[in-house]
Amino acid sequence: MQEILKYQELDLKLKKLENELNSSANKKSAGEMQQYLRDGQTRLVKLEETAKVLVEQYQKATALYNDFVNKLEALAKEVDGGVKENIDAVLKKFSADAEKLDNHITNLANKIAAVNKEFESLMNNAKKARNNLEIYKTNFAKEKAKYDPEIAKLKKELEAQKKKVDQALLQKYLVKAEGKNVAILVPETNGRCGGCRMEISGVKLSTLKAKGMIECENCGRIIYS
Repeated sequence: MQEILKYQELDLKLKKLENELNSSANKKSAGEMQQYLRDGQTRLVKLEETAKVLVEQYQKATALYNDFVNKLEALAKEVDGGVKENIDAVLKKFSADAEKLDNHITNLANKIAAVNKEFESLMNNAKKARNNLEIYKTNFAKEKAKYDPEIAKLKKELEAQKKKVDQALLQKYLVKAEGKNVAILVPETNGRCGGCRMEISGVKLSTLKAKGMIECENCGRIIYS
C-alpha cells in the first residue's frame, strides 16, 4: 500500500505542476491570439471574394453608364439636327435609366470603400495580434523553462516508482485517476470515506478490515484502512 501511495503522491504533484503551466494566462492569451488570426484570415479571404465581385459589378455598371451617356449625346445631336419625333419620351427614359445607373454605381463605390476600410482595419489588427502573440509565446516559454526541470524530475521518479507498485492495483488506480486531479486512494476516517466523507456501511467496514481496501459506493475512490 505504501508504494502505491507514494506513486499517488508523485502523480498528484506532477498533475499540479502541469495544470499550473497549462492554466498560464500567457498560454491562454497566445491561444486566443492564434484563434483571432485564424478567424481574421478567414474573414480576409471572404472580403477579397466580395471585393472581386463588387469591382466586376462596378466595371460593368460604369461601362453601361458610359454607353448611356454616348447614346444620350447621340440623341441630343439628333434633336439639334431636327429629328424630334418621339425624341422627348426617349430622352426622358434614357435620363431616368442613367440616373438609376448612376445611383447604382455610387452604391457600389460606397460598398467597395467599406470593404477596403474593413480590409485595412483587419490588416492593422492582425499586425498587432501577431506582435502580441510573440510576446505571449515568449513569456510562456520563460514560464515553461522554470517548470520543465521539476516536471521532468517528477516524471522520472514516477516511472521508477511504477515498477515498485502492484501492477493490478496500479492499473485500477490509473483508470480511476484518468483526467482527475484529486486523490484516488483515501484513508477510512472514523467510519467515513476520506474523500467524499460518506459514511461507510458496517458490511463494507468489515470488508475493509479483512481486505485492507474497498471502493467507496458514493465517489468510487479506493478506501484503505
